[in-house]
Amino acid sequence: MGVDVSLIDPVPSWIDCHAHLDALSDSELADVLAEASAAGVSAVCVAATDLASSEIVLRQCAAFPAVRGAVGIGPFPADPLPGDWEARLGSLLRGARVIALGEIGLDESNPKYPPISRQLPVFERQLEIARQADLPVILHSRGAEARVALLCREHGIRRAIFHCFTGDSASLEAILAGGYSVSFSGIVTFSRSLLERAAEVPIDRLFIETDSPFLSPVPFRGKINRPCRVAITGEAIAKARGIATEALQAAIADNFRRLFMEPSGT
Repeated sequence: MGVDVSLIDPVPSWIDCHAHLDALSDSELADVLAEASAAGVSAVCVAATDLASSEIVLRQCAAFPAVRGAVGIGPFPADPLPGDWEARLGSLLRGARVIALGEIGLDESNPKYPPISRQLPVFERQLEIARQADLPVILHSRGAEARVALLCREHGIRRAIFHCFTGDSASLEAILAGGYSVSFSGIVTFSRSLLERAAEVPIDRLFIETDSPFLSPVPFRGKINRPCRVAITGEAIAKARGIATEALQAAIADNFRRLFMEPSGT
């Protein structure tokens, strides 16, 4: 299971590696993707956070060629999971254009989310499912970056993206030591320290995202985000790294191919 080569435009372009578009109707999504294409965005990876949004992601993948999907159960749902959640997730993972299990993970920063004691078994079981399916994982790890990296290593995960990274240098070191990749959002346009970390990440581990509809970059901070604005984040990181935007576009496209197209070798 992987991404067909046609996903990556041979012309230099951006890839939005993480967005949430399940609230959009098909006509709204068509407009958003057309807007993104006009801004030089060739593909969007749409991530789910629960079973309901996973089903929507599956339909969006089938309907829109520029969309690839990640299905999974994040640390956010407050209600207990149904008894058949593993079987339902396994079925969703076999859907067309589903390229990853995610977003999944742990969140120790928000008291509104379930306690870690409830998050942890669901997260660890999904890591096992991903390993068995030889799928990469897309990770939410706010306040728990080092812990999530360690758990991924313990469960034999070789391919992972820590999405919307906002951690400190020690957290980044733990992620990179595990061989994992890091994705940065529009926060880099209003956080100098985070932009500096984005400039230091090895370019073969680097991704960018919008996390739409959240985290719009400057000058749209506070407004509803859209995949077209990943270009703003990419341009800021390219400038901070002292490289041409086309060089960063090519690197991210290559990273995307390797992470999602090549088997891990496990």
